Amino acid sequence: MVVMPDALIALLKDWHSVPVATTGADGMPNVAAKSVMVRDPETIVWGELYFMQTYENLTRHPVASLCVWEWTPPFIAYKVKGRVVIHRHDEVTAALDRSVWAGHTEEFAARIEGMAAVVLTVEEIYDQTPRLEAAGKRIA
Repeated sequence: MVVMPDALIALLKDWHSVPVATTGADGMPNVAAKSVMVRDPETIVWGELYFMQTYENLTRHPVASLCVWEWTPPFIAYKVKGRVVIHRHDEVTAALDRSVWAGHTEEFAARIEGMAAVVLTVEEIYDQTPRLEAAGKRIA
């Protein structure tokens, strides 16, 4: 098990959306903003409203990576990698906070009933802080 440090959890809770990377069937990378929630120190969850490229990629290859950083000095940044499980029409999906669709139009907010929950189990964490002694170092 990999446990996220408190500073990483705080950043994830502060951000509304974070960039999430997946890989397409053709090997091409895809990055999309996702409204994430920290379920516990080992798990990150987001809702899939659109069922487009990210969702398609995760159904084929259930791994993802995301990054988050502090906007002002002293800078701190993290990259998280892990495996995902997609949930539909179950208790995991029902437990999604309505904040996952904050900022979407009413048209998409209404899709919350059909939304999928993506549960990422953290497997690796890297320091991405812009310092020679830190950048790219695996910390968990």
